[in-house]
Amino acid sequence: MYERDAHLNLIESSRQLFELDPGAEIEDGAGWLFGAGRSSHPVISNAAFRADDGLDPTKLLSRARDFFDARGRGFALWARVGVEEDRDLIAAAEGSGLQNVHEMPAMVHGRRVEERPLPADVELRRVTSASDAGAYWQVAADAYTSNGFPPEIFAYYERHDGLTADNAVAFLAHLDGRPAAIAMTILSRGIAGIYWVGTIEGARGHGLGWAATAAAVNAGFDMGAGIASLQASAMGEPIYRAMGFETIFTYRLLMHRPPKGEQ
Repeated sequence: MYERDAHLNLIESSRQLFELDPGAEIEDGAGWLFGAGRSSHPVISNAAFRADDGLDPTKLLSRARDFFDARGRGFALWARVGVEEDRDLIAAAEGSGLQNVHEMPAMVHGRRVEERPLPADVELRRVTSASDAGAYWQVAADAYTSNGFPPEIFAYYERHDGLTADNAVAFLAHLDGRPAAIAMTILSRGIAGIYWVGTIEGARGHGLGWAATAAAVNAGFDMGAGIASLQASAMGEPIYRAMGFETIFTYRLLMHRPPKGEQ
């Protein structure tokens, strides 16, 4: 059961994160979610999800194309590899020309994570203010550049209250007084979804990623979660495995290109 709840946590958390961009357009339908942020990035800022496993994939794809084409956007459809309920979705997407552009393991953990002692030059604290939130997204922009993410994605996250919502906790680690690492948790359906974990390039190797992630995981359990879940990057996966996270399936991102003339 937690596999489906983890998937729904991703969808609900994605809607919550889209809402941080005041210019984002969201269609939260009966069994789907489409989000178009102000960035035109066709994989991260423009995404489609199927929440109802029984929803006809052809109709979903047609509706998604209408939504994003009308905005001159490409988009990425998130589908679960290794989950029977998404076989039809993957087949329909690939059959209609969507391209597999990225895969990442969906991982879960059922208990608290060790919070290791911090070096003297590291301070870890919870995000509580607009200035903290601004620093959080600046770290994200710096950290994810090495993964090919355009930094403007995070510049559009102007609503800072999303990091201090009742169901969210975010952490910011400082190295020598400089914001250097981040992680957050969003709680829904008994799942602590861990999102936007990152460390700026010059601060890697100091254990900051572990510290911020462990704090976010444990905050989720403190809020009542029964399971923590995340989608791992290639850089983060070894850390998560060392923490005790296990893969339950793989997400495949299938991209629909922008309409001609909009690329």
